Amino acid sequence: MIGQVDFFEELEKSGVTINDEQRKMIQNRINSLMNYEPKIGVFGKTGVGKSSLCNALFGKDVCPISDVEACTRNPQEVFLGMGQKGLKLLDVPGVGESSDRDKEYAELYSKLLPELDLVLWIVKADDRALTSDEVFYKNIVRSHVEEGKPFFFVLRAC
Repeated sequence: MIGQVDFFEELEKSGVTINDEQRKMIQNRINSLMNYEPKIGVFGKTGVGKSSLCNALFGKDVCPISDVEACTRNPQEVFLGMGQKGLKLLDVPGVGESSDRDKEYAELYSKLLPELDLVLWIVKADDRALTSDEVFYKNIVRSHVEEGKPFFFVLRAC
């Protein structure tokens, strides 16, 4: 692997001239990429298993869960370490609990989506009541997907 100094020397040998300001900008960009930790949002309807998915990915209980009531009222950020690097999962409150909560969460989702590198939208495989999922996708998420935000539907078997 060519180190940063070697990289610049090789460029100069090839006839590419880089001034100190350009060199510094390139080094800063490389450093920011090397230290970057992706942020993944876990979205979906209330009770669909967003927090359970986060717990499964971590192999331990990092997000509270309940079979009876909604547990996630505020976004929960958890870090999944892989060696010296890792990624952040953002477990957010689920939609479809009430129209008042949906208004609140629509604002929250709109605020969070630009910060995310990837969105996972969890759907129960046997759920035919998808109106709230559809409304949020069309009104909140779709514009981000159309701008290039990676988005996956994750089907959860029950």
